[in-house]
Formats: sequence, structure tokens, C-alpha cells
Amino acid sequence: MVNKLFVLSTLTGALIIGSTGVSAASIFKDVKEGYWADDEINYLYDHQITSGYPNGLFMTNKLITKSQVAVMVAKSLNLNPSKNSKIQFEDVTKKHPSYSEFVAVVEAGIFPKDSKFNPNEHLTKADVAEVLVNAFKLKATGTIQLKDVVKTSEHYDEIAALIENDIAAIGANQKFMPNKKVTRAEFAVLLTRALDSDFLPTQYNIAQNVNPIIILFDYVIKNPDGIDSLFALKNDFGFKELSKHIKSLEISNFKEIARLNGSTEFVVHLNVDLDTNKQGLLVDGENVLYFLIQKNDYMDFSIVSIDTKPHLKGDDSISFTNETAVDLIANAKKSYWYVVSGGEGTGEMKTFTKDGLEYRYMSDSLDTEAKLKAYLGQTYTPDQVEKLYKDLGFIINNGKLAQPNADGGSLLNFEKATATLVSKSATVIKYELKVPLGDTNEVQSMIGELRFVEGKGWRVHSLVDIGQYELSNEVAVVLFSEAHKAYWYAVMGGEGEGELETFTKNGIEYRYMLESLNTEDRLRTYLGQYYTQVQVEKLYKDLGFITNKGRLAQPNADGGSLLNFEKAKIDVVSDTGAVKRFKLTIPLGDSKIVETMIGELHFVENEGWRVASLK
Repeated sequence: MVNKLFVLSTLTGALIIGSTGVSAASIFKDVKEGYWADDEINYLYDHQITSGYPNGLFMTNKLITKSQVAVMVAKSLNLNPSKNSKIQFEDVTKKHPSYSEFVAVVEAGIFPKDSKFNPNEHLTKADVAEVLVNAFKLKATGTIQLKDVVKTSEHYDEIAALIENDIAAIGANQKFMPNKKVTRAEFAVLLTRALDSDFLPTQYNIAQNVNPIIILFDYVIKNPDGIDSLFALKNDFGFKELSKHIKSLEISNFKEIARLNGSTEFVVHLNVDLDTNKQGLLVDGENVLYFLIQKNDYMDFSIVSIDTKPHLKGDDSISFTNETAVDLIANAKKSYWYVVSGGEGTGEMKTFTKDGLEYRYMSDSLDTEAKLKAYLGQTYTPDQVEKLYKDLGFIINNGKLAQPNADGGSLLNFEKATATLVSKSATVIKYELKVPLGDTNEVQSMIGELRFVEGKGWRVHSLVDIGQYELSNEVAVVLFSEAHKAYWYAVMGGEGEGELETFTKNGIEYRYMLESLNTEDRLRTYLGQYYTQVQVEKLYKDLGFITNKGRLAQPNADGGSLLNFEKAKIDVVSDTGAVKRFKLTIPLGDSKIVETMIGELHFVENEGWRVASLK
């Protein structure tokens, strides 16, 4: 029996990984470096969300008012009132310096629409929970147990959402203290956590006893069978096999080097004595490995990737260029065809027939569903991995993975491809690619969408031939017409048995939706057949839907439309492939009066065309 040595010389006691950044001196006289909320208050100041008081103080212990909360939330979300807003307040005139912010937060559904705004009202923790849940669309499972907030309480859902999203914490006494008034410093902390996950208290602080890297090296020495449980994708990067070849192992350095969107990267310097020159990611002697860690749940983390070079940059970003995008898409396509060809391994190809279809077993490298999905997951998003698994017709037969027997390949020459940025956000990037066919002068135009997958990095979500975006004007009119009908169907309350039920809340009369649309999920699913998800979210907010006693309701009002889409005329305004804008001229009923509207359609991957706007 070989004695193995596991030494972690740089760690003593509990390992708590802190922030990689250095706090700057505070702009406020009463917020000194080291104050418990200094980073959050400085963050809000740096992002022009708060400027404090004219005397240079933040007034940390002063109770926050409804006015101050409204202004900070409006600035956080870049909210502005609509041009023709009809919202008015009995106690606030248009001359009030924050009048625009008050109107904006009410229009956004963050505060209820009441006759008075009560700007000087001090807000409780329950009030703040409701504000943040409305502002940031926070969801909860409702599993939180609180001694001072029962599940039937009016604010339970909002409070539970705040706690489940790690924005608010509760102590060992399981109390939230919903009626406690909130100070300016306390609100600054809660708002900052909602805005930036880097400030969540449990996001990155990883105790040694739950750090999967520490546990991994312990398992390598003592319990190789437990290694699989530490990895998010059931891919152990060869560490179970590697454990058989390690004579001794010593870690000389271990530290956090980067963060991005909830993921943490560590670098580990280690000396390894192997019974071979190289095994997997390790060589005999000195090694440097980079581990990407994701948070699964409270005090629950897993390893998503290990490499000999960093996944992230130390400035919390990923260096991403057009060339990087082309390389990622090219590798994804290679992975696709590697899968279609069956992988690689020893032995002859074996086939069988099932339900009249000939299948072939996958080779050793991809002979299980877990292996296949882990392989594709290196270049594709999880959603796209599931789609490819389904579209390629994989099945399990006699415990082995198999696919329909077919040959294939691609003439696309990504080595000579060029990419043009179409759109970019923090988590979604779209490119238009021109890809030559072999060594010919013929090129294929494609739209590639990349998405940032938490804990993994950028992955290919879709790659669509622009030819798939063809759409006639006649079909476009039908899409706008059907979406318009769906809108009024929702406004009228859906359909179902029973009488119309109403109730009053915050001075507004509501009516419950009928059976076909009586939950938020049903409503969103219905509208999602016609509208983009962004537009569904906007309609849900604009129409003032709320959930009361487990049922969906909307402000009680009647309405309808005289627009005659059957006689509408339509012209293309702009066309960029996946986004098309049209000018519609629509008669009102059978009259000669017409209404001119601009409509926009977006192509949604795996769903088709959806209405993004019509106004």
C-alpha cells in the first residue's frame, strides 16, 4: 500500500474566500472604511443611484422614506414616466423634485396606484420586501418557515422571495421582524444585493468544509468513489482515474482569482508524484490548475470545469472578440459532427433495428447519455444540448446509447469565416457569420447566438441559416392580428364557468380572471404563443395583473378593438433577418378611418415568429 501525502500548507482553520476587490475611500463623511455597509453605499454612489445629503453625509441610521426608496429604485432601473401619463397624487404636485420618479415607479407596478403617494412615510421591512420583489421580479417557492410571518400573511410571498434569493437573511430565531422600520444603510445593502449578485452574502464565501476543491483532493487520497458527487456535469475531468496513479500530492498555493455572474475561479499550485510522466490534466512534478466553481444552494457548491489555463479574467469579465466567437461556434460544429459520427473507441460498429429504424451504438467515448451531454455541454448551452439530444434521436438500448444510423458531414469552412456583431448584452451575444463552403467563393450567412452559462462561460445557443427567417407580408399581418386578438382575450378575462368576482385592494377594484387564464403561468403561456417573452412581461405589468388568494386578477375595466386586420395594408420598414419591422395601415371597422401602427416581429429560436411590439 502506497502512502499518499495531502498537504495544504497555505490554509489554516476555516477557509473564507473574501472579495477580490479593494474598497475605495467613501465619499460620505459618516461612512468610514470598514463600516458594515460601506461597499454597498459606495456602489450606489458610484452608479449615480444616490448622492447622499448636501452636508456630505449619507445619514446611515436615518429611517428611509418612501420618497427616497422610489428615487433610488427608479434610478437603479432607469425608469421614466410615460409622456402622456395620467397618474396624479393629491399630496404631491408636479413641482416636486422627485415627481417623475414617483410616477415612474407607480407605472412600473412597483408601488400601488393610490390617490396619495405619502412621500415622507417610513417603510417597514415588509414594505421594502414588496418593493424589491415588484422591482426585480423575484420568485419564491414558499418553503421558508418564519415564526413571526405566517404563510397566510399578506406579505409572506414577498418576504419569502427576499430570503430565498439571499437578499435578506434571518437569524437562528427564524424571525424576519416585518414591522421594523428600515434605515438608509439597511436599504442600501438590500438594494445593492438585488442589483449585483457579487454582494449576496452567501454567493462567494466558501467555507473550507464545503469547498469542493478541498474535498476533491481529500477524496483523491481517501475516497475516489466520492469524486463524482463534486462535479456539476458528472464529468470528473479524469480525477477518479488519476487517483490510481498518485503516489503523493502537496498543495503549495490556493487562492481565489476571479468572479463572474455567480461563479468563482480558484488557482491551485501543487506538486504531484505520479507513477507515470503524465496522467490526464496532471504531469509528474509541479502543476497549476484552474477550478471554476458554481453555487448550487446555501453552503452547496460544485466544480463545473478544471483547466490548465484560467477560465475568467481577474477583472470579473471574459475577453470576448469576434474571433473568439467564430472559434467557439466552429468548435461547437465540430462537436456536433463528432457526435453524429458516433464518437471514437475500439471495436467494430454494432447496429440493431427497433420500431423499424436502424440504430448504431455510440463508441466508447460517448456510449452513455451522461458522457454525450457532458461533451456537448463544453460548447453548447444546456437548452441546446437537450434539443440536440432530442433532434438527433438518441435512445438507450441494453444500457448503451444509440442513434439512428446515418452518415453526415459539413462543407462549412469556419477557418475562413468572418463574424459581425449584431447585438450584445451581459449574457447574450448575437453575430452574423459569413462561412465559405469549402474552398469555393460561395458563402452561407448564419445568425449565431451565444449565451453566458453560469459557472461555465460562453456557449452556443443556436446557429440558424438566415434563410430560415423568410416571412411574407401576408403571414406577418396574420401574426399581428392573432396577437391583437390574444391581447383583448386577456383583457376580457379569458373564459370559463361561474360569475365574475370582484374585490378591492389599495383603492382599486379588481376582477378575478376566468378559468382559462386564472393563474400567472396560464396567462403567460397563452400570451407567449403570440408575443416575445419581453413583451409578455410588459403586457403583464401594463395591464396591472396581481395574484390574490392564489388567483390571478386584473383591474376591473371593459374594452375592445375596432381594428379590422382583414383589410389591413402592410409594408416592410426594416429587415435584419431575425428582426422585422412593418408599417400597418388598419381600417377601423368598415369605416374609411384608418389607424397607422408600427409592428415588430422577432424570430424566437424553437418557437418561430413572435410579436415584439405593435403601437
